[in-house]
Amino acid sequence: MRPISLSILLLALLCFLSSGISAEPAGLVLQVGTAMEDITPPPGLPMAGYAARKDPAIGNWDTLFARTLVFDDGQTQAALVTLDLLYAPPRPIRAAIMEAAQSEWGIDHVIFIASHTHSGPRFNLFDPNEDLPWLKTLHAKILSSIQKANGNKVPVTLQYAEGELNMSYDRRLVNADGTVTMLFSNPDRLEPTKIDQAIRILQMVDPEKKPVATLVHYACHPVMFGGGNLKYSAEFPGVMKRHVEEQTGGMCFFMQGACGNVNPYNRASYDDEGYQALVAEGKQMGDEVLRALQTAKPIEEASPRITVLHPQTQLDFRYDPTKPEVREYYIKSYGAEYVDTLYKHKPKELIVETPILMIGRQVAWAGFPGEFFNEFQVDLTSRSPVPHTFFLGYCNDNFSYFPTIKAAAEGGYGASNATDAEVGAGERLVDNVIIQLYTQLGHLPPLPH
Repeated sequence: MRPISLSILLLALLCFLSSGISAEPAGLVLQVGTAMEDITPPPGLPMAGYAARKDPAIGNWDTLFARTLVFDDGQTQAALVTLDLLYAPPRPIRAAIMEAAQSEWGIDHVIFIASHTHSGPRFNLFDPNEDLPWLKTLHAKILSSIQKANGNKVPVTLQYAEGELNMSYDRRLVNADGTVTMLFSNPDRLEPTKIDQAIRILQMVDPEKKPVATLVHYACHPVMFGGGNLKYSAEFPGVMKRHVEEQTGGMCFFMQGACGNVNPYNRASYDDEGYQALVAEGKQMGDEVLRALQTAKPIEEASPRITVLHPQTQLDFRYDPTKPEVREYYIKSYGAEYVDTLYKHKPKELIVETPILMIGRQVAWAGFPGEFFNEFQVDLTSRSPVPHTFFLGYCNDNFSYFPTIKAAAEGGYGASNATDAEVGAGERLVDNVIIQLYTQLGHLPPLPH
């Protein structure tokens, strides 16, 4: 028998050290815990989503919730917090929650995802001194949901299903002469450009195959209610979640995708009849989830190790915010009162984080901080080396709209205005996430520190 040469041993050692996901301890088991808390604000707060809506909320159609999912592989703990809000909580609140989660329960990573409902409360994302008592309640309720979820973890396995629901459309119509018409409502159900209509579902089941958590991913603005609505609502995603929970027994999470240019066909009037139309839409979505789950297939994962990354990218502003004409542009887009607050707390530079949470080599969630056009979701899922990759919009921060380069050249809302980052920023961020995923799988050498 020939002895193994030293060079071969060294080569094997280098390959092992350079792999993105290292060898796992025997018997690694994924556990998850779930919890939810009512975060519905009191009436009287300003509402988010429509600059023209000046009147405060007068009540609520349904309940807004924070739903939390805590992952634990025995070595790493991470939490996903989904919220029936326009955006994730302000930075100071997120920072305080993350610090408490780490010190109290050893949870090193907390990722926040908003459903982007336009029937929720308004708050300033960057203002550490905004005096809204409800924000303190929000802070406490999110911490409570993390604590409860961390306390009821059970071992799970994963299964995946996929459906399709033709309820949304690209609201930008590019005309033959190159101009853009915005279809904020579309009763004739025109289809200007094909978008991603897939409902992607990741379900976690306990050892008895009972659902613990059902994560539903879809991309569509929750704007069935327009700017005239003065009641809080989780919109059609909230109805879908309740419907799925009633039928499966586990907790349902809505994971908003890249819906920056995507609206629902159906709209709702601001009365009981309109709300029932919204309920019907949410139940239709829930029925498609339940139908798809009948064909769910197990995800075979040799080692369900949790990996969390926090890559950052520095971007340039699309328009120089120090120029007076740029300030005037923002005033025209958003209104003077909003711009005064915006400029007071506006970041001096755009340092954008795109958090990534992976389970083994089969599942990855990539978070993006803003309103990304749907093409980016299609691009990420088609090019990712991880088989089940989910694009999470409205994750942590919000830096307004991220149009594609093509859309930026064409114009229209969200493409030539209401956008802060440089042209090409979305493409850069998606590319950077894909590079990170390839690196973690060991297909690229590790990035230098």
